[in-house]
Amino acid sequence: MSSILLDVAGVRVHFPERGGSWFGPRRTIRAVDGVSFQLERGESLGLVGESGSGKSTTARVVAGLQTPTAGAVRLHGQLFGPRAPRSVRRHVQMVFQDPYASLDPRRPIGWTVEELLAVHGLLKPRQRRLRVLAALDACGLEALYVHRYPHELSGGQRQRVAIARALVAEPELLVCDEPTSALDVSVRAQIVNLLCELRERFELALLFVSHDLAVVRRVCEQVAVMYLGHVVELAPRSQLFDAPRHPYTRALLAAIPRGDPEHPAPHVALLGEPPSPMHPPSGCVFHPRCPRAGDVAGERCAREFPKSVERGDALVACHLDQP
Repeated sequence: MSSILLDVAGVRVHFPERGGSWFGPRRTIRAVDGVSFQLERGESLGLVGESGSGKSTTARVVAGLQTPTAGAVRLHGQLFGPRAPRSVRRHVQMVFQDPYASLDPRRPIGWTVEELLAVHGLLKPRQRRLRVLAALDACGLEALYVHRYPHELSGGQRQRVAIARALVAEPELLVCDEPTSALDVSVRAQIVNLLCELRERFELALLFVSHDLAVVRRVCEQVAVMYLGHVVELAPRSQLFDAPRHPYTRALLAAIPRGDPEHPAPHVALLGEPPSPMHPPSGCVFHPRCPRAGDVAGERCAREFPKSVERGDALVACHLDQP
């Protein structure tokens, strides 16, 4: 039996420009433009990149909340998306960035967590309540929290509730869209440790979206680096952090602050700002900002989009790393 749980193949998500133009057709926003990766049972994959790179849109497609323009998402080899049966969709759950916005302020926590079981028609009422208590306990919350409302909880407690709600249906894949970015620094480590414990305890696969590369290094076994809707490098954690191959990956890692003044991070200067997804550059989407494109690959970077090529255990989309 195949160990591949999730297969994302050539996914594209294009949005028409809102409002359009008086003088021509509406332009297209290429939020995600040909993303592919696989995730095995119990494996964790991190999606990293600047704001606007398409990470959150990719996560929403994987969670079945967004229909792709092209490409396909398969769970256990079967097509997965917004129209998949509920019996299938329950196996993929999502934890959102803002725990307060994702919880109903008018409902107590117990109702919020139990609602997912009711929607999917799982268990009888008494069994549901026991499952809710077990999910809250697994996330470090006592039984008394079932009667509390979101405004009575701290940010970290609300995020624990959001994680418990995702766990209560016993999913196989947890999609986390920057689950620690809205939390205080003192609470982030607790939530990260909780996710790692839950993943090991319940053998969960994890798709983890984050700007924080230190958190990704702690949580994820594989890392996919996205830029302007494309995956430019996909590699095991140790290989990506110790020997990055794509110039954009090197720039991201060089931006991580280091506490040792005797060994500062190498400086990597990027040119300009990220292009608009409505006007992506020709060829390699990174070439206008790449510090090496003009010197090494010249016109090829501006003319041809690089294919992903295997380099050891990594996949790299860069003309500078191809024969």
